[in-house]
Amino acid sequence: MSLSRTKACLGLAATTLAAALVLRPAGAQTVPADALPTCIFSPAAFAAMFESGTVTLNGAVRPADSTVNPGASGLPCPFFLWGDQMYLWLTSPATEYAPAGGGGTPPLTLFSPAFYTVGPEDSNGRRNFVRNVPNAPVRMRLRTLKPPLMLPLLRARTGQLVEVAPAPAGAAAAPTIRLRSGNTARLGSVRRTIGDTIRFFDTRGRPLQVRRAVLPRLRRPTVQLAGGERLGVIDAAAAHQAIPVRRFTFHGVSVYLDRNNDVVDVEEGQAGTGGVLIAQNLVQPSQAGSLVYYLIAVNDVYAYHRTMQGPAPITDPTTVIFPQSVADVEAVMAYANSVGLPPIPDPQALAIETKSSWVEASTVPNPEDYVQIRAVVPTFDRSNPNRWVQNGEQSVALVMVGLHVVGSTAGHGEMVWASFEHFGNAPNVAYSYNNASGTVTVGQDTTGTWLFTPNGSQGPFNPQNATWNPATANPPNPPYISGSPVAPSPVLRLAPWGSMLGAVSAAMNTEIIAVNNSRIGQLAPGDVRRNYFQLGAVWTDGGVPPAPQSDPANLVGTTQLANGTMETFVQGPTATVGTSCFSCHQSATALPASVAVSHVYGVLNPLPPPFRSRARRPAPGAGAPIRRR
Repeated sequence: MSLSRTKACLGLAATTLAAALVLRPAGAQTVPADALPTCIFSPAAFAAMFESGTVTLNGAVRPADSTVNPGASGLPCPFFLWGDQMYLWLTSPATEYAPAGGGGTPPLTLFSPAFYTVGPEDSNGRRNFVRNVPNAPVRMRLRTLKPPLMLPLLRARTGQLVEVAPAPAGAAAAPTIRLRSGNTARLGSVRRTIGDTIRFFDTRGRPLQVRRAVLPRLRRPTVQLAGGERLGVIDAAAAHQAIPVRRFTFHGVSVYLDRNNDVVDVEEGQAGTGGVLIAQNLVQPSQAGSLVYYLIAVNDVYAYHRTMQGPAPITDPTTVIFPQSVADVEAVMAYANSVGLPPIPDPQALAIETKSSWVEASTVPNPEDYVQIRAVVPTFDRSNPNRWVQNGEQSVALVMVGLHVVGSTAGHGEMVWASFEHFGNAPNVAYSYNNASGTVTVGQDTTGTWLFTPNGSQGPFNPQNATWNPATANPPNPPYISGSPVAPSPVLRLAPWGSMLGAVSAAMNTEIIAVNNSRIGQLAPGDVRRNYFQLGAVWTDGGVPPAPQSDPANLVGTTQLANGTMETFVQGPTATVGTSCFSCHQSATALPASVAVSHVYGVLNPLPPPFRSRARRPAPGAGAPIRRR
């Protein structure tokens, strides 16, 4: 998009704000205050978002009206403003919902009774909606590497990516493996030898000459960082061409077999099933930092819409689409009324899915500068620095470090994907933006106090220093985290504001920076939500199904969006291909975009009866017009 078009966003020349003074934790990331104000909230519009009608300290904010197409003007700015309002709503005190939900006092909208936590997969791969319980902590899991099909990604020694599926339920403990002769044999045991090679034996202990998958050696793309270091990256096209393999473990040694039962050699140190992110301990630097925990939560419109579809899993391709209009959400409301589900307080928000990342409050020196909740998280025996074994769980105070806000809007069933981080998380690589004097480039600078990155770190950045290994039945092992040793990963954000260097990126960066300045500058001093910034938002042109990232022509907005706390290990900007939310969230369905863009929608079980009302405020009856607060 041209800079002249971005300046026209919303036509707010008469209400342009002076450059905002941005709250900046000591030594942390900042937002340039002199960026052109090309995308802003007018003071009147900003005040009107608050339930009270005026800007109040940590006050409750209404959701954006998603039944109105934010992109009707053809400009990206309204989508960025949509993302910011939804962020403020989700992190508002849940004063409009009763009784109170989980997550602490006062609860956030995100943990109010209008939202449901998405539970873990069961043995059949299905998930459940978990109701928020008044004054009870939520339950979180470890944040691990999130690949395209929600299966772990590893690297073959030849450079290809492999996508690891667990051994099928009921599969024999000793798999069939193909031999060089073309015959097959039952694999009985394996043994690791010097040089990290693996020897294979049959069920009688006789050595086997196994056939290995023949793969061409690939050269991975890299990006050059300040100081000349080149960092290898995983582009999204490679992620979607990942080779499916099954993982079998014999006394701690992992073997990977492809569909032909050929052995695929995986890089040393990549034998686990998912990268685990660990923060530094800023309070006690000599001790291991906090693991990063992860939560998926959806709103009532999303949950009721899924319940309408019945108990069967929904597979891709599918014709089921998220609500995009008043009529769509009124159909959901009518269904809820007919089966006795609680009323929907904010139907105009349409379907919302959130993903958030958290660390223990005790590891940061300023927990009051973060959104906080209380949650139940797993605990680990850390006596072995190379192997942290899960040994229970505990209830602890957590602080939010990252948030994805995802929602359907008018004309956009693929959903709009916006992302936020805390200012203190990690530094950026160099980026450009526009001010009154022209284009400015901000250089890479890792000096300062960062939650994930040591002061002045020269890298290597974004390494996978900890790997999640699930429980195994043969031999029986509890889940554990492995590493050499298990350690924090210095994080560097490779696509600040969701874009790379360049004239087009500078204009888009300016819009994101401007909306951050506008929101932060107008929030009351001391409002904890001033401490988070929007990285950007992405959607598709005209709401079409997202195409593979190797052909990103239909993506709009910040098309290389990656959150440093959730896509840490799969940030992948190159000259032509980048990583974004749609690198993973795609659909095989033709127009319109379907619910398949959400990885959890199809495997969620419907809400179980009996349904009981939980909101005091009455909602519109079946077929009644939506009332907007």
